[in-house]
Amino acid sequence: MKNVIVESSEIVWCPGDDRYVVIFKSNDEIVGLNYMQGGELFDFRKYYCEVDKDLTNFFKAIEPYLNHEDNDEITRVNMAIWAHFEYANLRDGSKY
Repeated sequence: MKNVIVESSEIVWCPGDDRYVVIFKSNDEIVGLNYMQGGELFDFRKYYCEVDKDLTNFFKAIEPYLNHEDNDEITRVNMAIWAHFEYANLRDGSKY
């Protein structure tokens, strides 16, 4: 009988994107995300190890449209984080 991971969380350092990412999973599905650009792991654990609901919902909305054949999970997560960051900047700076 094979053991099954029911819930997990992992912190990933992404040097190419200069950020820490925390990924919460339930039954191998991403159910929560958060990140911090740069900084120290201590600060990340203290201030960012909780779910960012807006980012998580954004990821869930666009995840089916990300290239699954050529990109692994953390690459898709980082693509979503960059897209969310740009979206938030446009939204917050929008005149309308």
